[in-house]
Amino acid sequence: MATTTLLTFDQYVDLPDVDGVRRELDEGRVIEMAMPSFLHGAVQGTVFYFLKLWQLQTGAAFHISQNTEFRLSPETSRGPDVCVVRKSTLAAMQKTRGAYVGAPDLAVEVISESDSAADIDRKIRQYLEAGATAVWELYPDTRHVLVHRRSGVSSPQVLEEPDLLPGLRIPVEAIFAGLDDLS
Repeated sequence: MATTTLLTFDQYVDLPDVDGVRRELDEGRVIEMAMPSFLHGAVQGTVFYFLKLWQLQTGAAFHISQNTEFRLSPETSRGPDVCVVRKSTLAAMQKTRGAYVGAPDLAVEVISESDSAADIDRKIRQYLEAGATAVWELYPDTRHVLVHRRSGVSSPQVLEEPDLLPGLRIPVEAIFAGLDDLS
């Protein structure tokens, strides 16, 4: 019978860096991920662009980032592909050993072929339980999106968060436009 050694957050952040590998801590288990593909990065960049453009046009008091580490619970640390956090929330968040303690208001995850459904479901649950308003799950290969909120899951044709990001409307097709040659 195989055993798994669980790490504390401090042990996790003390691990030596490995070229070409990103890590997250999942309830004490270290998850190692290969660097994202070009398609993954293109989708990530497009979502960041739309969110940042909205923020600049509206002057909304939010910070938007990519791959920022959030300590969602004592032994869980995740870095969403894109995140949105109210400026007031980020200013109040404690930062410990490079990770913000708490959850972003919106976490965006671009799903890769190597991601298992069980792992993605657990990650989404962790974001929502830590206080995220919503999690957007983007599938570049099938060009669809799932939006998770505490109230349930939807598969919209337009991404919007009216209570969090008033006036933001991103057509799902626009996220994946021009990427056919990257599949």
